[in-house]
Amino acid sequence: MASASSTDSAVQRVVIVSDGSALPRNDDLTATLRDSAELISGLARVPARPTVILATDATGLAAGIRALPADIGAVLLTRVDPARAREVQRELQDSEARPVLIDEDVTAIALAAVTVDSLAKAGRRAHGSRVVLAGARDLPILTSLLMAAGVDDITTWNPSDAAIFPLHNIVFGADTVIDLVGELPTRATARLGGLTVITREDTGVAPYAAAGLLGAAVHAPGLAFDIEIFCACAQVLMTVSSPRRSVPNVAGIAVTQLVADAVTSVFHTQLAR
Repeated sequence: MASASSTDSAVQRVVIVSDGSALPRNDDLTATLRDSAELISGLARVPARPTVILATDATGLAAGIRALPADIGAVLLTRVDPARAREVQRELQDSEARPVLIDEDVTAIALAAVTVDSLAKAGRRAHGSRVVLAGARDLPILTSLLMAAGVDDITTWNPSDAAIFPLHNIVFGADTVIDLVGELPTRATARLGGLTVITREDTGVAPYAAAGLLGAAVHAPGLAFDIEIFCACAQVLMTVSSPRRSVPNVAGIAVTQLVADAVTSVFHTQLAR
């Protein structure tokens, strides 16, 4: 089969893929993927199609992605069990297949941007601020993104630590907590000493990250979704006035284009090394 970048003249498309392994109960997978494809296509201005791949494990899902048509330039893997998604991503990276973006990548990018923005609005610099990451095991890439953004004091915590190190003790003296496991009240910041609590709900800019990355990959064959590319994306999102929330559609398209331009620039720099 021809590779996804075999012909520069061909119109490359994005495909939104799921096996439904992390689909919330009562949600319709086909409708969910269709909505995601319409959103990505509208923001990135590239063709996007929804595709269900029935698979019982990572190997089957990876095989289904490999078998996609040659005009697919990039893949968004969504509503897939996180461990399975990461395994598929690693397997396809090793085989130099078309780039695969997963939900966890996009969430981590958005949370990194929100964290640095929140620190800045509180009059704090990333360097020297203490950030606690509760549920660090769920988003392993987030620590690397925070460090790349200048956050140099990160405490990671997981629920398995609770018996010996309760979270309410760990967060004492922190500037910000990223709570991925719902352990802290998000509203009762006064009771938490004014501590800023960031959760998965604070990722309004995530669609622009996904669309910008996927759009860039379609137009720049060979672009890989690596930490340097993700950092460039997060840096753009930090400039959004309120990265916790989504923005009007026209502004969203503009942010998406800024992301695509930034990551394409990084990719060209990588090629020149």
